[in-house]
Amino acid sequence: MKNIILLFLVILINGKILYAQELIDLNTAIKRAIKNNPDISLIQSNIQIQKLNIQVKKGDLYPTLSLSSGWSKNNTFSKGGVIIQNGIPIFIGDQSRWEDNYFAGLNSQVILYNGFANYESIELERQNEASIKMNLEKLKYDIVINIYAKYFDVLKKEKIVMINEENLINSQDQLEKIKEYVDIGIKRASEIYKQDAQVAQNELELERAKNDLSKAKVDLLASMYENVNKDISVTSSGLDISFNTENLYKIKESYKDADILTNQALENRYDYKLALQEITINEIKLDIAKKNLYFPTISAFGNYNISGRQISDITNNRVLTFGISLNYSIFQGFKLDVNRQIAEVNVKQKNEEINKLRYQIYSDIKKAIIDLETSYKQVEIIDRNIKAAEQDKILSEENFRIGYGTLLDVQTATTRYNNLLIERINSVYNFYLAKTQIDYLSGKLKY
Repeated sequence: MKNIILLFLVILINGKILYAQELIDLNTAIKRAIKNNPDISLIQSNIQIQKLNIQVKKGDLYPTLSLSSGWSKNNTFSKGGVIIQNGIPIFIGDQSRWEDNYFAGLNSQVILYNGFANYESIELERQNEASIKMNLEKLKYDIVINIYAKYFDVLKKEKIVMINEENLINSQDQLEKIKEYVDIGIKRASEIYKQDAQVAQNELELERAKNDLSKAKVDLLASMYENVNKDISVTSSGLDISFNTENLYKIKESYKDADILTNQALENRYDYKLALQEITINEIKLDIAKKNLYFPTISAFGNYNISGRQISDITNNRVLTFGISLNYSIFQGFKLDVNRQIAEVNVKQKNEEINKLRYQIYSDIKKAIIDLETSYKQVEIIDRNIKAAEQDKILSEENFRIGYGTLLDVQTATTRYNNLLIERINSVYNFYLAKTQIDYLSGKLKY
């Protein structure tokens, strides 16, 4: 019996360890999200493929060398007949002759000059690799802002749960006081039922808050590409989050200048760097198209072939050929010139797109600054309302105690005060989310 109890305790302890709640900080969440994201692996694979493309283009600079060999068997047949020689008819029978032929050869060719378009092709592939790497960093950056939003949501809803727990405790304490008042004859028994209904309502609000928290954790785990059944808890350790209005004001004032933030964005944002990179790539394509259009291609070649009717005498017939060839396209149905014109249009379009992106960056930053200022103003106003609501709550409880007020007044004041506390938490985290959005838009978000 003792052994069974001991075994049960071991299983119970191990089960608690197995399903223990995991504490996650923001940096851990970001690292796991980047590590687990399947698109990251895909882009990293594309980088490896692009490195191989660069090797292929470098290989085009070197002479090609190919070996060919073979064997063939030929049959020659001629029909017999009569020929006249010196007036004498001569009869010739049918003739059929088989011959073997063995051959082997080496062939080599290299481009000596094509306006250096082959070197430009190597540079084009290098710039394509740089573009893919920028895409990788942009993807990481987008993952980071998504994790920030999900992480802040969990922190916010944890605090909302705490406020609802405190509100439920206060409501239960109020119920106990009313029971004491009823016992000594100060209040009627109906007040107990009214307050008990309020306790039930607060219990429901707490369950809703816990439900919202659980779903927020699922969203965070899903963004990290981890098991959504995992039980986690988050910490604000390492995050500079203050609920003090004066600190919020200092932050707001440091994010006022949209011009400075836009200039930082043009230096740091990967999507802007990627747009510049696209211009560089298309300019190289245009340069290659011009070289193919205006410059000839000069190539060197060499061939060495041997052949014979028997393998033993295959070296009896030898041919060595080498030389230089020049190829210049005079007319190909406007194909080369059309390629040049398309490349020019692409360069023009990319320049127009980057001008549009600059304007969009400034517009987005300006709107994010407005959101930050609005969030701060909301916190400031809510603080004033909380002070008034707190006094109303205290006054209504005192009036109810001495018989000048009703229980409904207490419940109404308490609910308003609790709602304002929750609203302030939402506003503060909206403020920090707006600040993080500005950091994201200006390219200052760190990870």
